[in-house]
Amino acid sequence: MSMPLALAVQETPSRELDEEDIKLLAVRASNNDPAAFSFLYRLYFPQVFTFINFRVSSREDAEDLTNAVFEKALAAIERYRPKPAQFSTWLYTIAKNGIIDHYRKRRLPVDDEAEAGGVPSTDSSYDPLLHLLLDERKRTLREALAELTPEQREVVECRFFFELAIQETAVAMGKTEGAVKALQFRALESLHRLLTEDAFGAIGC
Repeated sequence: MSMPLALAVQETPSRELDEEDIKLLAVRASNNDPAAFSFLYRLYFPQVFTFINFRVSSREDAEDLTNAVFEKALAAIERYRPKPAQFSTWLYTIAKNGIIDHYRKRRLPVDDEAEAGGVPSTDSSYDPLLHLLLDERKRTLREALAELTPEQREVVECRFFFELAIQETAVAMGKTEGAVKALQFRALESLHRLLTEDAFGAIGC
């Protein structure tokens, strides 16, 4: 099931699918339809990778962990049921647990490895300056997220890294939709303040 990131992105199908379409594909996949699971893999690979890449130190680890998420999903797909969890929230839970296991194996608190910085890429298109700028943006955002409450941070991760809808986030967190909206509002308000303070601090204002 492993697929290089560039190929997975290139072959990503259109996201113009509604909740019922995804549910039907997931049910077909749970009934041992490899084509249905392959479609879901291509559909969700980019957002799973984005979510994991923010949480670990290197792109190589992110690609390996993303593929591991889908390998675990494939191994457990026969047990998947569309209720209470939609496929996206079920996949989010696997990805989140995969990150926790990744850090546990390295005997590090979650996010400590990411703070250490990644290994320079061996890709021929690697641009050290661009890599440095992206790492700095990633570090700044991670530091701001660390200032949020755990629930506010999880809402941001669900909504903007994993791209879950409000309803899906509510299921993933065991909250009401109203509670998720309130957490998201407070989280974004805090992030705006923290990132603005950081920007002004960087220019000595």
